Amino acid sequence: MAARTALLQMARRTAAAPVHVTRRNMSGGLTIQQERAEMLRWQMITFTAIPACAALGIYLFSQHPDHHEVKERPAYSYLNIRLKIFPWGGNCSLFEYGACQEKTD
Repeated sequence: MAARTALLQMARRTAAAPVHVTRRNMSGGLTIQQERAEMLRWQMITFTAIPACAALGIYLFSQHPDHHEVKERPAYSYLNIRLKIFPWGGNCSLFEYGACQEKTD
């Protein structure tokens, strides 16, 4: 009986307590002015980094437009061991199909 009355009293006190609603800040709990300054800082970083990355990419792709020469592979006996015929026929794997067909014809 005493436990029941204690629980009822605690429930009444909890219900009577005022609900304190706080406004949620953005992320760090700073003031609005500090949050705006932080937001503007990251906007400036973003708007300068995107064109810089694009310019760097254009510069790098303009430096080496040619493909490198592909060296002929040595014909070692332990390379390309085929124990089973491929479903598409022949002795060519999936990614060397065109070049391999030209060699065998």
